[in-house]
This record gives sequence, C-alpha cells and structure tokens, in this order.
Amino acid sequence: MKTAVLNASPVIVLARAGYLDLVPKLISSPVIPRAVATEIQAGEANDPACRFLSSPSWLRVVDLNPALSPLAMWRLGQGESEVLEYARKNPGTVAVLDDKAARRSAKALNVPVVGTLGLLLAAKRAGLLDSLQIAIDRVKSSGLFVDDTVASRVIAMGQ
Repeated sequence: MKTAVLNASPVIVLARAGYLDLVPKLISSPVIPRAVATEIQAGEANDPACRFLSSPSWLRVVDLNPALSPLAMWRLGQGESEVLEYARKNPGTVAVLDDKAARRSAKALNVPVVGTLGLLLAAKRAGLLDSLQIAIDRVKSSGLFVDDTVASRVIAMGQ
C-alpha cells in the first residue's frame, strides 16, 4: 500500500501484540488524524501505542483542514470520522479500520478499507510473518475481537 490512514484500534492492537513495526514495511506513507492520536494518548502512559506516539519515527499525525464535513459524522466516533474524511479527501488512501460501522460507512463512501487482519495477511504474503495463526492469536489476546470463521478464512488466504 502506498498511503493509508489508520484508526486507533489497529495501532493499539498491533502495538500491544508487537507488530506495529510491520506498518511502515507495508505502507509507505502511514498517517493518523489528530483525533486518533488524541484517543491513543488518552490511554495509560505505559501502553505500547501511547509510548510509540510520544516519539513516532514513521507515523505522521495530520490535521483535517477544513474540519469534518457534516457528511463525515456517520454516528461514528471522532477518530473513525476523521479517518474516513481524510481518506475521502485523499483519493487512493486506504482506511485502516476494524470497527464494523466504520467499515460500512467507508463502503458507502467508496473508501478502500483494510483491517488489522488484512494488514497481517499482507505481512504474511510479503514474507514478514512466519505464522498467520500465531499473529492472529496475538492480536486477539491484545484486545481485538476476531470471529473464528473470519480468522479461518484469513489464514486460508495466507496459505
């Protein structure tokens, strides 16, 4: 992927699972909106994602200018709304989201989406992961809800 805008949950889960370093290997220009950075920084100071944001080396925090359009508030949180609005305003940008309602909104806006499992699948295909099963188990134990049927499908795709 060339450009992608990430929501808080993929950053938090990947950081907790020890996979955040995969992001710059898969995405050449990763960004997060200011609302997402604020959401991550509101976590505990010792959280890996919060620690990472204190001095990010490859992740750029962006401000939406102008502010969100009324269309962007699809009954989503501020972070998801800013992710979708940034992707909508920057064609070709992939939104990295796990939230089901946000993914539906992205589809309605014709915004390309990938989730945390999609990033792990891309990492496996790129030879950056040895085991998709282990990676999925780690993100699940780090707080990501993963349906077993979906996990099985993703693992099969990575074979």
